Amino acid sequence: MHFFISSLSSSCKGEWTSGAWIPLRAMNSSRFSTAIKQCFPAWTNCKPSLASSQTTASFHRTNKMSRMKSRENQKRAVYEILVWFETERPNDIHKFWKCVFEDTIINQYPPLCLLRHRLMDAYPLKNDVPDLPVTCGSLKGSLNIEKLAKGEQCILFQNQWFTPGEFERRAGKMSSKNWKWSIRCNGTPLGKLIEDGQLEAVPYRGGAKKKNRSPPDTVLTDQVSSNDMESSTDDTDEETEQQPEADDDRSNMLFKVTCGAVCGTLHSKRFASGTCGKSIRTERSWMSPVDFAKEALSQTDVYWRKDIEWEGKPLSVLIEKKTLKIHSVMCLCTLCKPDKTDLENQNNDDECFICKRDEDSELVVCDFCPRSFHEKCHLPHIDDAILEDDRKWMCTFCVFRSYTYTDEMGMTDALSRQISARMLQCQYLLLHLCCADEDQTFASDPNLNLSDYSTVIQTPMWLGKVANKLQSREYKTVGEFVSDVKLIFTNCAKFNRENAEFLARGNRLKQLFDREFKSVFNIRK
Repeated sequence: MHFFISSLSSSCKGEWTSGAWIPLRAMNSSRFSTAIKQCFPAWTNCKPSLASSQTTASFHRTNKMSRMKSRENQKRAVYEILVWFETERPNDIHKFWKCVFEDTIINQYPPLCLLRHRLMDAYPLKNDVPDLPVTCGSLKGSLNIEKLAKGEQCILFQNQWFTPGEFERRAGKMSSKNWKWSIRCNGTPLGKLIEDGQLEAVPYRGGAKKKNRSPPDTVLTDQVSSNDMESSTDDTDEETEQQPEADDDRSNMLFKVTCGAVCGTLHSKRFASGTCGKSIRTERSWMSPVDFAKEALSQTDVYWRKDIEWEGKPLSVLIEKKTLKIHSVMCLCTLCKPDKTDLENQNNDDECFICKRDEDSELVVCDFCPRSFHEKCHLPHIDDAILEDDRKWMCTFCVFRSYTYTDEMGMTDALSRQISARMLQCQYLLLHLCCADEDQTFASDPNLNLSDYSTVIQTPMWLGKVANKLQSREYKTVGEFVSDVKLIFTNCAKFNRENAEFLARGNRLKQLFDREFKSVFNIRK
């Protein structure tokens, strides 16, 4: 604050006349001119003009301030000048701050951009938020801080907008998988600026999810159209717990939990208390611990810490060890005090169900299950018409499970079927495989990562290529699709003869595909 006041008193060397800044001769002492050059060099280039009668009073006030030797008197005089701006020239306040925070200053001192942004919010100007220079590897781009705060494509590179994750991959830094630390502004990682509160960034799902909207009775698919309180004991316990530190995606832990015969996965980063935060995911939904226990036991009076178990032990063990931290009753985080949007987002996964990444681009949520998808990861791809439609959307997993297939067939019969009539089954099978490939081992072209791959494998194949061929309808029969999928595993076995780990991964995925194919196509035993 002392720095700001002294800088402001140094910089208040003029008044506004007809939209121009008037330097005052009374402020020409060396100490003020030096401070001006150091703190606000852009102001030294402003051209003088005649003062109007409207600025005369403030002229004398500023002149008087310059003669004050007491620091307290100077500070009081600065505030008087600011009051004068507010009462006499309120329409010029945005010009005042714009002059203080010129783009050249922001580019030299990036941390000031958030202060400037907040000050200008009260007096917004179009196109007044600067772009910051950013680098990632050898690439240079411009970061728009408004788009970053909204989770949109915010980095301009070669006349094209990219999300931070896309810009990171284009720079060849995808191995870091953390754009906040690989992308820098004047040598400072964006993550540092975000942690310090100098930049704002939402968790990068790339913007807004497709929200669950109310009601029409029709359901949109890509294939066809067609007690909140816990027991008093729990409440008392939670009031004694301390609020944990801010949530950190990197510290998320997963726990396989059970309650009665029902299983689920507890995500620590979503956990706040028994009733706050939908932290337990089942196949059908996200639930708070209390709701999970109520549904599993078909009871309204539950003691979730004891009823929910992890590795045969009550969940209270993890709480006592501080592995799970219960938030204070005064906590104001988005888990404890969610708004409508926060509550909607808790209904679906925070990352793509297929590629397991969350920061690359917009996630689209299914209205009938907890899954979320990138538009291009889902099959078929989710186009703009789906996103703009107000009807509820059903993912391929839900569509497939809503159909009943009763006719049995032989393997030869199934492989000879036209794929156009069995597209849904093939899309489901491939999505199931991609999801099971958790490390994305078979997702992309092996030649990109293995320099000697082409010397061993003549016809490479990977899940991403099969997905593209399925999307573009290059396959004529189910057999052609199956042949490409099995080629992935044949190539894996051939190339990894002496690599037991990757050989085992390929075998597990092959067995999964064979088993699911027989189930999906109802193959006779």
